[in-house]
Amino acid sequence: MRVRFAPSPTGSLHIGSARTALYNYLMARRHDGSFVLRIEDTDAARSEARFEQAILDDLAWLGLRWDEGPDVGGAFAPYRQAERGPGYRAAADALRVAGLAYPCFCSQERLDALREAARAAGRPPRYDGRCRALEPTEIERRLAAGEPAALRFAVPPGEVRFDDAIRGPITIAGDAIGDFIVLRSDGMPSYNFAAVVDDGAMAISHIIRGDDHLTNTARQELLRRSLRPGPPAPVYAHHSMILAPDGGKLSKRHGATAVGEYRELGYLPQAIVNYLALLSWSHGDDEVLGLDRLVADFDLAALSASPAVFDLAKLDWLNHRWIMTLDDAEHERLVGERLPGAPAPAVRALAAALKPSLERYGQVPGIAAAVLERPVLDAEARRIAAEAGERLELFAGLRRAAPAPYLDPEAARELLGEYRRLGKERGYGPRDLLMPLRRALTGREHGPELHYVLAALDGGETLARLAAATDPTQGDRP
Repeated sequence: MRVRFAPSPTGSLHIGSARTALYNYLMARRHDGSFVLRIEDTDAARSEARFEQAILDDLAWLGLRWDEGPDVGGAFAPYRQAERGPGYRAAADALRVAGLAYPCFCSQERLDALREAARAAGRPPRYDGRCRALEPTEIERRLAAGEPAALRFAVPPGEVRFDDAIRGPITIAGDAIGDFIVLRSDGMPSYNFAAVVDDGAMAISHIIRGDDHLTNTARQELLRRSLRPGPPAPVYAHHSMILAPDGGKLSKRHGATAVGEYRELGYLPQAIVNYLALLSWSHGDDEVLGLDRLVADFDLAALSASPAVFDLAKLDWLNHRWIMTLDDAEHERLVGERLPGAPAPAVRALAAALKPSLERYGQVPGIAAAVLERPVLDAEARRIAAEAGERLELFAGLRRAAPAPYLDPEAARELLGEYRRLGKERGYGPRDLLMPLRRALTGREHGPELHYVLAALDGGETLARLAAATDPTQGDRP
């Protein structure tokens, strides 16, 4: 069992590509096989080292470690297509010698015109075979003169049939494909040609990818059957695509699309992996599934061929469930990453306050700001504070008597309990005591539980806010 994930380093790792990588990883681990990472960087103009590194970093963050690849090597190195040129040229020469491929001298302008004409007529774009009919003597003359030429595969008439582990038998008409490029005029291989040469050379046994590659698979099967000696036929499996909630292609207008963006938004890798695995793969009532469980249960045949709809609310729910599984120290560390410069006691208190309801760590700065930043009180909050001046002074006296700069949440809870006891003796109910205190400290009616707010603020800041809330000279200043 040898599977591969073969991204192009022309941009960030798309969430749909991460799902393809995950299915390949699960397949390899389920069957004690090898998970190969191959970089398809034949597009020199668009490929960048920074994108390659970002892809590797995102895969590692998701926990999808590869057995062979550009950074770890392996028996079939090199693992960057830009470094595998001799193999492509040898295979291309063999196709031409066998009469299965031919030079194409058509200019880019002519090819663009053919494409536009096909689109205008409502036909899929395909090459019209003009250079396929050239006489051998003309081909040699033009090549000898140095005229640029690509190499095209001569697609035979008839249908291309192959089996799919998810979809069953697949048939694609040959005339829907058209003669396609094998080598570009600059000598670089096309995607389909490089992929099939490398899959054979690297002994890839299973090719798992999205169903947008079905036509590419037909092209690659034609090439595989034409190469001599031909590599064994791999098992193909084309999983469904991820659609946006409106049924269209998932794109930036729907929100984040790259793994790195979800990482920045504060999603956990466990949640991303869990959610991607569940798209088109039902586990009944079991939905919170770790990587080990996913490996143990993985079955290609269980994947649905129907498109999956990306549901951000479901991802948020899963991420919250995974946050709740973290130990307090790890959760506190992740909260602290979002609050650089915040005092450790404040981070500790806010981490404890947010854990029961937090959906993603990207929410932390906004929620924390409502506690850590001194509020600007509106007229209503100032009126409430003025009317509750005696009560706020009662609490201020209790806070002054507490010697520690910071209270831990339990000590803050006890302080509030004493405040409520003394307030009750003066005839005040819990709301009469706590609502003005919250408004004075945060300027808001709602937020984290009040003992966590008190634990996140040092004593001096607490007293300063109480004084400012009841000082008529402060106006609307913080």
